[in-house]
Amino acid sequence: FDLAGHHTYYSSHCAVLEAISLSPSTFLILVNLLLDFEDINKQLYYWSGMIGDVCHRCPQQSSVIVVGTHSDGITDREQLESLCAALKKAARNAIKKHTFTDFAALNATAFNGEEMEKFVSLLCKTNISVIANYPAISLNTHMMYAFLNDKVHQNEILLSQLLTLLREEEPKFLPTESTEVSPLLKTLSIKGLIVFFNDTMAENSWIVIHPEVLLEKVNGVLFAPSSFVEYLPIASNTGVIPVVLLKEYF
Repeated sequence: FDLAGHHTYYSSHCAVLEAISLSPSTFLILVNLLLDFEDINKQLYYWSGMIGDVCHRCPQQSSVIVVGTHSDGITDREQLESLCAALKKAARNAIKKHTFTDFAALNATAFNGEEMEKFVSLLCKTNISVIANYPAISLNTHMMYAFLNDKVHQNEILLSQLLTLLREEEPKFLPTESTEVSPLLKTLSIKGLIVFFNDTMAENSWIVIHPEVLLEKVNGVLFAPSSFVEYLPIASNTGVIPVVLLKEYF
């Protein structure tokens, strides 16, 4: 997910991050090396604070890599190295709630070269480490995720409808009772792979199989800036919106 760094989009960041950051992740904070050091430092504290605050439900710490762009705009090598060292120290001080992995400086105009190779290597190693620390999940959970993606040809489905599909499946390899299926769906939801809206009446629970659709069709509309065609007059910086308006527009 790419969170636009423009101020216009700030109101949507909490909604998006809270929806997708239910498991440890790798975050990239991009800063423009051509800006004043004070401005860059403010961005570091804003984004590290945002990540720390909205990802509090993660069972483990996420990894954060800070990337300095436009390194090609600083021709003095010693100046660039000094700035990178200062920013690495600043990032270490700013990022407290999650793990600061490293700082990388990149040329914004080059898609290959030594800088990019080092960055890709750093990103791969970080992702491998994050994935290795994920708690193990059961085979049934893996199979349920595969079933949802292969057999359910829609973005959302009621639990009662899913149970019907499971009972019709031959050969039967997954549980077919809500008391056994619900825990599998909850695990997938915690992982951020689906969204499971659990109802007190279990079979009335909803499963959103593709969370990105929910982010686009609901969160994206609710927080759309006024300059966007998707903008609705109910958009709110506080996130508090009357149910009657939600029913009217959705």
